[in-house]
Amino acid sequence: MGVLDSPPAGAGLPRGPMAISGWALFPTGLATRVELSLGEEMVGLARLGLARDDLRRQTGIAHAGVCGFELVVDIGSCSLPDGEATVSAIAFGPGGQQLALAPVPVTVAAAHELLPAPARKKRFGPRAGLGGRRVLVFTHQLDLGGAQLYLLDLLRQLVAHEDIELTVVSTLDGILREELEALGIPVHITSMVPIGTFSSHRGRIEELAAWAAPQEFEAMLVNTATMLAIPGAELAEELEIPLVWAIHESFDPDEIWAGLDPFVRRRVDAALRGAAAIVFEADATRRMYEPLTGPGRCLTLPYGLDLEPIDAERADFNRAAIRRRAGLPVDAEVVLCVGTIEPRKAQVPLTQAFESIATRHPRAHLVFVGARKDQPSEMLADYVASCRASDRIRLIPITPNVQPWYGLADVLVCASDVESLPRTVLEAMAWETPVLATDVFGLPELIDDGETGWLCAPRSVEALAASLDRALSSSPEERARIGAASRALVEERHSLEEYGREIGDLLKRAVRRAATVDVANA
Repeated sequence: MGVLDSPPAGAGLPRGPMAISGWALFPTGLATRVELSLGEEMVGLARLGLARDDLRRQTGIAHAGVCGFELVVDIGSCSLPDGEATVSAIAFGPGGQQLALAPVPVTVAAAHELLPAPARKKRFGPRAGLGGRRVLVFTHQLDLGGAQLYLLDLLRQLVAHEDIELTVVSTLDGILREELEALGIPVHITSMVPIGTFSSHRGRIEELAAWAAPQEFEAMLVNTATMLAIPGAELAEELEIPLVWAIHESFDPDEIWAGLDPFVRRRVDAALRGAAAIVFEADATRRMYEPLTGPGRCLTLPYGLDLEPIDAERADFNRAAIRRRAGLPVDAEVVLCVGTIEPRKAQVPLTQAFESIATRHPRAHLVFVGARKDQPSEMLADYVASCRASDRIRLIPITPNVQPWYGLADVLVCASDVESLPRTVLEAMAWETPVLATDVFGLPELIDDGETGWLCAPRSVEALAASLDRALSSSPEERARIGAASRALVEERHSLEEYGREIGDLLKRAVRRAATVDVANA
């Protein structure tokens, strides 16, 4: 069984990003791969494992709860002419079965030119100038997550070594607020900035600017390109201070900003073009944004990792004792996946892959660390409970200290279909725990297959299963060699102190350049 349920039949598809979604079920389980086409052109493999609780209730089949799939396609990049077309899909089952879903007729529409955004009024004059010391930091949230921990590590370095005064603005509060305030960094929690209505959005930006202007900030550092953080980029424009923007997300800008009011999007594009520097952790992500920024603004700086706390924990780490405390057999082969449960991170396909090779590796156990009280976690838990190998698969709630899990694991798996440079991969490498990761964006820039880890194709359960079998079939000597090589790479390429120095220098140079321009225009 299977259905393409979006876009609906007869829909008009504008030239731009849109989601194609549906579901597929086989008598033997979930789809292992779904190929999507627009007209005669195959446009990609769908993301698997999306929650479909409606189908679980309707069918009474446990694994139907995670049988959804989705692919975001840029219609503008397809070769189809305007006019009538069809969206179609072929789903592949666990035993090699193929299911062609009923095609959906659609109409491809011509692109419409956006109106220019209203001009921004000049509101504030040049800063008094303290040499680039007063920096306003804008971020999306302060809970546990890779981008949030990245920021915490960076700000620690800036406070300790760069003689920079920091103030943090975050859209959402979280556990890391206490850590920042303990460093002496003031934290201001703002409300959500409207992004769907231009007038409401501008009003909120002007309120933030009125709060910030008297504090004489000299530069803005924005963390992430998510909807919750992009107001910081426009706030820098409003305050007329240089912007350094750290973008971690490897989503196409048209996809990640698809919900923006057109006028707001124009302002975000203007902020990109006017930024002093836009920092990426992977060349692949940088190349996605360069067409929007113009030359000379983008640079790749692989971010740093603080090795001291990791090494302190490794110094007296008792692997057998930690495994017993976690309820795992001392002689188990532990496959670890760390991260919040969500379709992008492919925990459902990883479960499928693990179950398909579980009989070949009877000592293997799969552990997910990052479960929350939300629908994706609940759907994954229900699916795991229906698996034959359920007694060897565990879900662990999200935890502030994930380090012991790296130490007790034999292999870390990052099965995501979109990642720039995941912190969990670097942390595992620092523990000398071999990593199996998908060949997407920044991961092949970090992992040399067979040397510093293993790589596999994304969005294919068959490819993931074959690579997982390869990793678990490797000898202890090969794993030790890969672990040592990956640790050496982290030490050489990911110095936190060096990264903090480079970001500090970027901020100071940006302030100096802005001051030179102000003097020239005076």
